[in-house]
Amino acid sequence: MSNVVDADRKLQNRAVMGVLLMIIGLALYPFSDAFVKHLMGTYSIQQTTFLRAITRLAPLLIATYFQGGPRAVLGTKHPKKHFFRLGVNLIYTYAFMYAFSVGSLTTIYTLSYTSPFFMILLSAIMLKEPVSREKWMAVAVGMVGVAIAMRPGSTVFEMAAIIVLCGTFLGALNKILMRRLAETEHSLAIAIYPNILTILVTFPFLIMTWKEMPWVHWGLFAIVGSITAMGQYCIAQSLRFAQGSTLAPIDYSSFFWVVALDFVWWHKSPDTFTIVGASVIVGSNLYILYRTRREEALKRKAAAAAAANLS
Repeated sequence: MSNVVDADRKLQNRAVMGVLLMIIGLALYPFSDAFVKHLMGTYSIQQTTFLRAITRLAPLLIATYFQGGPRAVLGTKHPKKHFFRLGVNLIYTYAFMYAFSVGSLTTIYTLSYTSPFFMILLSAIMLKEPVSREKWMAVAVGMVGVAIAMRPGSTVFEMAAIIVLCGTFLGALNKILMRRLAETEHSLAIAIYPNILTILVTFPFLIMTWKEMPWVHWGLFAIVGSITAMGQYCIAQSLRFAQGSTLAPIDYSSFFWVVALDFVWWHKSPDTFTIVGASVIVGSNLYILYRTRREEALKRKAAAAAAANLS
């Protein structure tokens, strides 16, 4: 039975499924971040971080009972790998929570789109994944689209922006470590452990910073928890199906949700530069999907030809 479980946990080369899961996961995060930014106008970084972790841990733990139980899901063969990844994730989380408390959602997301550079670089170095010239070019075109749409100015050099850039690097490293863990660990475990560590580390700081909340805000935190839990799980699963270099350009897809949230929540309409930039980003992502499907088709064709020659 254990051999079947181990086989199921091995990485699978299903890039299209991985891309779709990553798109879904990344679509959920801007909604969560919008709620978090709204709540951080009232509550401290520590309290917001703690409650976000608590509320997204609950649905993840419930989900373990549909996946064989907590013991089967949370059992690990590589505790040291988990601890290192958890440390990276904790710093990454607090970097972005601080940024949300002082910066705008659009500025933070704009700078976070440097992630594909870090992701592809780390994938090539740590995972030894081949990165085609076409993918490098598509990522570069996508970054040009982000620059056109958001036109970052002097704010790039503010302290909050530097923290976002550092956090983005750690976020890319976190995804690489998640992919390594996905070879043997359950996706729910990969999503659950960071929340447990965040709760344990943050709890002592709440003694002096805790602020009473109305039931409405408890409900908002519950929504945040549910959304991010689902997003975490989708991203963890996507890294099981596709290479990091394939998924990296998909980070751009959250841009469109940020634009929509700005329009609906903060009544900010996209200008011409935003529309042009968005078009460039869409084009680069569609090209990546085209290249991925073409590469997979060529691999299947080569494998079929090799099998035919052997027979």
